[in-house]
Amino acid sequence: MRRSAANALPTRLAAKLWKARVDDSVGDDPWKTGCKDVAEYVKASDLKHWIRRQETGISETYAKKLVSRTIDAALDLSKNRLAVRKRTERKNGLEYTERRLVLPANAAIPGESSSRTEQNGEPKTGGVHG
Repeated sequence: MRRSAANALPTRLAAKLWKARVDDSVGDDPWKTGCKDVAEYVKASDLKHWIRRQETGISETYAKKLVSRTIDAALDLSKNRLAVRKRTERKNGLEYTERRLVLPANAAIPGESSSRTEQNGEPKTGGVHG
C-alpha cells in the first residue's frame, strides 16, 4: 500500500518539481526567482505546461487537475514549508487570479545551507565600513 501511495503521479511530479529547482539533469526548471519575502515560485499555469512536458499523453484538462494535486503533494512533502498564494495579474487587458506555489525566503530547507542566488554566483552584499 505504501508503494502505491509513493508512486502516485502527483507525488512523483511534486518530487520531480522540487528536484528541478537545483538539478539540471531533471530537465526544464519552472521555478522563477521571487523578491522580498519570496525566494522562488511557480505559477499554476506554468506548472500545467511543465506537467504536460514531463508526462507524455496527458490532456490539457487532466494536466489542469494534476496541478492542484501536485501542489497539494508538494505542500505535504515539504511539511508545509512551501505556501500557496493567489496573485492578481493582468494579461491582454483581462484581470485574473492565479495560484502560485511559493518557497518563502525564510523557509528552513534541510540540506540547503545557502540561498540559490548565492549558489549561482551573484555577488553578496558586503558589510559597510565607515
